[in-house]
Amino acid sequence: MPTVIVTSLTDVALKVGANRVLRGASFSAPCGRPGADAAAERRFRLALVRRAVGVLGTPVDGPTLFDDDGP
Repeated sequence: MPTVIVTSLTDVALKVGANRVLRGASFSAPCGRPGADAAAERRFRLALVRRAVGVLGTPVDGPTLFDDDGP
């Protein structure tokens, strides 16, 4: 079953063998931007979830890091 891990600790995720690693925003809030206003926070989170869903359908042959623009 394909999975995606969203994290700012990408080196750790890759070393333990996570196949699809999506870089998160920051160490303390990988899936958010606490300093942003509510509307900007919602847009960021929605874009991150959409990106993660897109990454799920990407074939990989081992641990792969996905940044903002792809692997």
